[in-house]
Amino acid sequence: MKRILTLVLLASLAAPALSSPAWAKKPKKAPEAPVVVEPPPPAPDPEAWRATAPPAGPEGQWAPPTAKTFTLSNGVPVFLVENPGLPLVSVNVLMMVGREANPPGKGGLAALTANLLDEGTATRTGSQLAAETAMLGASLSVGQGDEVGFVSVDALTGPSLAPTLDLLADVALHPKFSDSEFKRVKAETLTSIQSQRAEPRDVVRRAFSAQLFGASHPYGLPTIGSDASVGAIQAGDVKKFYSTWWHAKNAAIVVAGAVTQADIQPLLEARFGTWKAGKATRANVPAPSALAKTRVVFLEQPGAVQSVVRLGTVGPNRTSPDFMAANTAGTLVAGMFSSRVNMNLREEHGWSYGAYGGFSETRDHGTFTVGTSVQADKTAPAVAELIKELSAAAGKVPADAELKTAKDYLVKSLAGNFETNSATATSFVAAPTYNLGADFWTKYPAQLNAVGPTEAAAMAKRYFDPSKQLIVVAGPRTIEMPGAEGAAPTKVDIVAELKALGYEFVDLGTGTPPVAAGK
Repeated sequence: MKRILTLVLLASLAAPALSSPAWAKKPKKAPEAPVVVEPPPPAPDPEAWRATAPPAGPEGQWAPPTAKTFTLSNGVPVFLVENPGLPLVSVNVLMMVGREANPPGKGGLAALTANLLDEGTATRTGSQLAAETAMLGASLSVGQGDEVGFVSVDALTGPSLAPTLDLLADVALHPKFSDSEFKRVKAETLTSIQSQRAEPRDVVRRAFSAQLFGASHPYGLPTIGSDASVGAIQAGDVKKFYSTWWHAKNAAIVVAGAVTQADIQPLLEARFGTWKAGKATRANVPAPSALAKTRVVFLEQPGAVQSVVRLGTVGPNRTSPDFMAANTAGTLVAGMFSSRVNMNLREEHGWSYGAYGGFSETRDHGTFTVGTSVQADKTAPAVAELIKELSAAAGKVPADAELKTAKDYLVKSLAGNFETNSATATSFVAAPTYNLGADFWTKYPAQLNAVGPTEAAAMAKRYFDPSKQLIVVAGPRTIEMPGAEGAAPTKVDIVAELKALGYEFVDLGTGTPPVAAGK
């Protein structure tokens, strides 16, 4: 029996196992999952807030000032803008006379006369005037604009105001016009005119005026005059001009600062109330002939790497029913950084640092102009782009949003005209110059905002006609441009490219010869 059990046991150990119970099997080892290490979250960007523009706050409430008006006993109107605060005041004596009063062949006489006013009076030399003005903590200036002459002071109020006004009245009413000072100021004027020849923008402005208005028109020369016209002026001409035009009937006074009417009226009356009225009053300026077709005028500036371009035409005067709508249309096309011409030449093409323009404010005949400086080899393409933008504006009603941007620009930048007493007084010079009334600035925003797309489009069609523009270019005749990556340089014939635009072409050569406009 023992033997049998032994055999059975040995047999069971030697036989292969046919199966094993599940619990007896050794489980397979599962593969280990890869360890994934999550990166730490990025640190918040401290500058991320810059990517989102802050919401607009409420618009500030501001309204342009209105002037009070009163009249001196001799009829001189006074416009007073009270600005309490700092003890400062600006007083401007204005003379409603401009380039139109210059005799034929003596352009610049009005400006030369105004510039001589503070060079000495019947009782004070120019040096004495300067010294007394400085002692009073004031500043005194004289000058002549296109349409108005002026003598002005920026002064302290209080005890020093009366003696400062004494100086103002002495300069305005009793200039001496000595021969020695006349010769000196005339020579300085001629030097200034000659120095302008080195500035292409001045060269273009002179040529533009002569071509648009005609060399014999009062607006055909700049206010300062020319070499020939100033050279023809004699000392007697200055004295005659002053006695003819500088009188009470042509005068107005603008005051801005920390004074009331009760303060300033007796002071002005005591000094200007006996000023006599003369007979000569400002005459209307004749209208220039309209351009029959677009003309390109070229003036060579040898060696220049840029060309100066000025384009435009005759525009409305300040009191024209066209002015507000035209001003809005001009701002949209050329009067602000986001204007069409600036976005084109500067932002899209990169040919210019900026192109700007708009309508001038004048009593008789304004202008619409666009001016820019462009890299010389792109002169003709830039002119073509300017014409393209005018053509687009003249042929399509502007979008409401674009028009609103232009009007907002004009209205919301208005406060900058009144930052100082001097700026405020200068802004109100327009009231007597254009007979606009003492409240014209308060009406200005509403008048602008009343301009609709249809009105703006009508002005664009009238003044932006691409077939009737004057284009003046000052730049090199040809320019050599370096080739790319070692290639040979290329020569750009600027005059040939301008002629290829297909407009009437006038080549004035080098400088600004006195060429009358052909209409």
